Amino acid sequence: MREKSIFIIDICIFYDNIFVKKRSERSMIGVNDILKKIIFEEPLTEEEKFKILRSKRIEPKVVEYLMEKLNNLYIEVLGKYKGSLFELMKNEKLEGWCWQTTESAIVFLDDDDYIERGNLKFDERTKEYYHSWICFNFDNEEYVLDPCLNLLCKKSDYSKIFEVNVKGKVSAIEVKKELIKQVTTHKKEELSIEKKNIELFMKKIMGDSYDSYIERTKGEVVVHGPEDINTPLYRNGAGYKTEIENEKIKKLTVHYYYCDC
Repeated sequence: MREKSIFIIDICIFYDNIFVKKRSERSMIGVNDILKKIIFEEPLTEEEKFKILRSKRIEPKVVEYLMEKLNNLYIEVLGKYKGSLFELMKNEKLEGWCWQTTESAIVFLDDDDYIERGNLKFDERTKEYYHSWICFNFDNEEYVLDPCLNLLCKKSDYSKIFEVNVKGKVSAIEVKKELIKQVTTHKKEELSIEKKNIELFMKKIMGDSYDSYIERTKGEVVVHGPEDINTPLYRNGAGYKTEIENEKIKKLTVHYYYCDC
């Protein structure tokens, strides 16, 4: 229990810091400079936008709520990185996997929580960053959980700072139903083109460790979604091992194979 509390505090401090981490770099941006830009309605840079969102305090109870909800989600990325959503999020290992990550996490949240998909404006050079993020309600306040950009903040702040242009939306209950359907009515894929392409890609990536990886992933189902932004498993293509009880997903182990984000 003490270790969990320390981890929650660590996460909260992480979201309270005034650094902007962009890939492997850290840069300090003057708060006064940002305030001047806001006052005079000057455009903010990508770094400044991330700094604003990460400097806004998130109450520990919000983080604890999410950790409790997402406790049974385990993710493995290309056989290289594995762990809980928060571990991979904090270590920035989920960038580029927005479709798979939001669709995997949303099934543990309330039925009326939802995924939004669309464009974010980072700066004048990146005006349309095609992306997806989770919107959830806690204590009558709407928040955004964006695992791939490593953000947890109020939805109003996220939408305003990134000038969000929503193209599609899907509810948690829709994703849950579709995932359960695909997993429980799984068609054999041993001879499918998709399965063969995945195997060739993984062999190339993993080399000698491929055989042990295959052993670990026995029994998983690779799900698919069409090129329709409003569908539950849009651009997914991940492999799932599930524990389902009374039409509810109790546990997920997800393997990411290739990137569509």
